[in-house]
Amino acid sequence: MRSLLPPSDRTRWEDRRRPSPDRAIAAPLVDLGRVGAAVVLLLPAGLIGYLAFNSGGFYPGAPAYAALVLCLALLLRMAFASDPFEGMSWALAVPAAAMALFTGFTLASQAWSHAPGLALTEFALPLVYLLTLVLFGSFAVSRERLGWTLRLLGATILVICTCGLITRILPHVWPIAPELANNRLSFPVTYWNALGVLAGFGVVICAHLTSDLKERAYVRALAAAAIPVLLVTLYFTFSRGAIAVTVVAIVVYSLFGRPRGLLTAVLASAPAGAVGLAVAYGANRLATTHPTVPGAVSQGHRVAIVLLACVVGAAGLRLLLLPLDWRLERLTLPRRARRYAARGGWAALGAVVLIIGVGFRGTISREYQRFVSPARVGNGADLRSRLTDPGNNGRLDLWRVALHGFESKPLVGNGAGTFADTWTQKRPTRVVAVDAHSLYLEVLDELGLVGLVLLLAVVVTALQRAARRIRGPDRPLHAAVFAVMLAWAIHAGVDWDWEMPVVTIVFFVLAGCVLARQDPPLLSRVRSWLVLTPQRRALLGLGCILLGVAPMYIWLSQRKLDQASAAYSAGNCEAATRAALSSISVVGTRADPYEILAYCDVKRGMPRLALAAIHQAISLDSKNSDYAVDLALIQAAAGMNPLNAAKQALALDPRDPDVQQVWQTFKSDSPGQWPADGQQFINTFNPA
Repeated sequence: MRSLLPPSDRTRWEDRRRPSPDRAIAAPLVDLGRVGAAVVLLLPAGLIGYLAFNSGGFYPGAPAYAALVLCLALLLRMAFASDPFEGMSWALAVPAAAMALFTGFTLASQAWSHAPGLALTEFALPLVYLLTLVLFGSFAVSRERLGWTLRLLGATILVICTCGLITRILPHVWPIAPELANNRLSFPVTYWNALGVLAGFGVVICAHLTSDLKERAYVRALAAAAIPVLLVTLYFTFSRGAIAVTVVAIVVYSLFGRPRGLLTAVLASAPAGAVGLAVAYGANRLATTHPTVPGAVSQGHRVAIVLLACVVGAAGLRLLLLPLDWRLERLTLPRRARRYAARGGWAALGAVVLIIGVGFRGTISREYQRFVSPARVGNGADLRSRLTDPGNNGRLDLWRVALHGFESKPLVGNGAGTFADTWTQKRPTRVVAVDAHSLYLEVLDELGLVGLVLLLAVVVTALQRAARRIRGPDRPLHAAVFAVMLAWAIHAGVDWDWEMPVVTIVFFVLAGCVLARQDPPLLSRVRSWLVLTPQRRALLGLGCILLGVAPMYIWLSQRKLDQASAAYSAGNCEAATRAALSSISVVGTRADPYEILAYCDVKRGMPRLALAAIHQAISLDSKNSDYAVDLALIQAAAGMNPLNAAKQALALDPRDPDVQQVWQTFKSDSPGQWPADGQQFINTFNPA
């Protein structure tokens, strides 16, 4: 080849063959940075999907596992990213520090809590949210990255809601066994209100995707097609709070975002959504406690057919309206006209609120009285009646008890995870609850003013930053993010979204994105300290590993505890004892495995060991009435006097019917009858 070239070109050919300094090292076939960024974008979808099909992440094992995954993701970012903290900013540093202090304070509450094991398991939740905030805040934010985050979140929520909706309208396609109740749609999250607010997030995200003219045409069409599915899912949860915050979020998005394609989006998706909701509302048998009887199944088939037509119709109409989108995109109003239009929108909203407030004063007063009354919400035979019933459904009692617990220890609270014990001792009704149905009031009860201030520092700072970004050409995108975050912040105040990571992780993913810096570097000294020195990079990686130690122990302990519970329910006390001991060997501060040990020991004729185990459980959770009842039963089965333990259980939970029955039985029977009664109760009760 070289000999065929003219002399003037040989030197040029040899220069091309000779490696230059810039090409001395071959370029990698795969850009690890881009691959890592893509994986991180997919991470929320994977975590939300995993949590959704694991009871929403309510039980300790799931959030502990999610924390391990996030620790690993941060570790890999420390090891391979050229600049692992490119998104670092003061806006991110302040709430991240507050969240870190809140997480540490949750763990530290073991020191003054009567149930240190609960504080340890609760620690996994804020740790997940902290890691999510830091991980997504570590990337420099851009419109492309934030847009893809919203698209993937919307797609994930749509898949979850579609799976749940199939179990309601096509139960023969996806039959499930009811886990919490058979009336309101809750699969796969297992809690209807959590599924409802998740569907509401999806509605807001898809409303943005179908109305933002910067999105591709097929994205706008698919988002319009998704809205009817999400709305019908939201309806079948019969969740009044989720419906309310969805409406608020849509109004906020429309007023703040003012997307150019809002008109065409409404024309395409609103009729389809309205038809789907009307048909779903007309399926009255799907709104009962027996949604799988033949008549209900027939109605479900009709809903499915109409809903499919709505999906296709919304997508087709959205595509047909694309020429109008192009006209709207070219339409430019003078700045003064845009200002007047915005002011007119806010004035119209204020006028509507004023008219409603003045013109319906009597109705508002009556509805308020219904809200504060203790009457049961809705009609159990027809769940549709819930949607127009303003009753508080017992929340006021929960909030009062939480405030009462806060008054006992206002500064640091009673310890993370202890509200359930406070509720059983102070509850005015027999309603069973483990959470206060308000994040902010529950934090007051469990972590006091210190915990609430730290939490509000995170939430308020994130919302304020998201609101500030609603400006410029990306106004609709940031308005959608703000609307979703605001919906979570409101709904968390009236429900236990904090304990459902499948919902709350959405807030912290978006918070990390809006708090991250757009054009690094800002903190050049800090960032160089984190990035340029391999030893310091290794130190940060070691910190990620250490952060993963506690959730790893929690996950292993919960896994063994689940095995012990399953073995006990199956009647295999030998396997249950073995698994319970394994759980204790991993985390020895949890009371639950000791209770299983006690029941197995007494059933195997070892009352002394049973008493030792249940006393240990009581020492680890001294205000749990279940363990006091267990002590009374074991003492009675062993021929000992159970009255003191039964009386203590009654003091801890005076309204529990089982506690009352145990007390009345032992109080009225002769001592000779105690062993038989104790054994009978033990055979009836199931600690698993």
